[in-house]
Amino acid sequence: MTRKAKISFLILVWSIVAIQIYVNYQEHEKNATQAVTAFSVVNDNVTEQRIKGYGNFGSMEISSETRREMLENLALKLGITDGYTFTTGSGDGYEKMVLTKEGKYANTTLQIISMLREEGEPEQYIVMEIQTGEAVEDGFSLYEKVKRIYEEIGVNAQVSLELEMEKKGNYTQDEKEFFVKEIFDLARAKEVDAINENGIHTVYGYTRLEDSFLTLNEKKVNIQVVMTYAEQEDKTYAKIGIPIVNSSY
Repeated sequence: MTRKAKISFLILVWSIVAIQIYVNYQEHEKNATQAVTAFSVVNDNVTEQRIKGYGNFGSMEISSETRREMLENLALKLGITDGYTFTTGSGDGYEKMVLTKEGKYANTTLQIISMLREEGEPEQYIVMEIQTGEAVEDGFSLYEKVKRIYEEIGVNAQVSLELEMEKKGNYTQDEKEFFVKEIFDLARAKEVDAINENGIHTVYGYTRLEDSFLTLNEKKVNIQVVMTYAEQEDKTYAKIGIPIVNSSY
C-alpha cells in the first residue's frame, strides 16, 4: 500500500465515528460492571483518575494538515467537538502535534508523535491521556472507550487506568491485607506477588475480568496496588493500576 493510500485509509476509518467493534460484547460488559463494583469500595477516597494509551500505527510520512485532521477525528470519537487547542513540538529524533482540551470534568491530551529515522519513513505513534476527578464508573467508561477507539482504528495499543486515592490512617500495616483483599475479592483477582521496600508497599494481582495483562516473572498481572504512608499527615496514599501503575511512586 502506498503512503497516500495508507493515509486515505486511516482518514476514512477514523472518520466513521458510529462504527464500534465488540468482541463477545455481553460478556465484556458484564466483566466491566464487576470491575467497577470492585473499585467502588474506594470511590469516596479517589482524588484523580488517569487513562493512558500508547500505540504504533506504522511507518509513513504525514503532513501537518493530516495530523491535525487525525487528532480532530480522535477527539470527536471521545465526544470532544470544540474548545481544544493545537501545539507542536520537536526534539532529538522526534516531532509531535498535540491536541489539548481542558474541560469541566476532564482534561484530555491527544498526540501524534513521529519518531524520525536516518533512513526510511518515520514511525508514527498515537498517545492519548485523560485526567478526571469524576466517579470511578466514569473513569472505567473512559478507559473502555479509549481501548475501543484504538481497536476501531486498527492500532494495537497499551492502555491503562490509574486511580489515585488517599485514606486517613496507616493502611500499609494493620489494614493492608484487609484493604487489598477487599478490592481483590470484588475484582475476582488473585495475588501474584507482593513487595515491601523503602516504605512502599506493592501488591500485584490477576483477574479474568480484565482482558489486558502484563507478564511478571512468567505470571500474568493486570492489577497493581501501591501504598505509602505519610506519618505527619497520618494518611495513606495509594495508586491502583489496571493493568499496572505507570506513574512514579
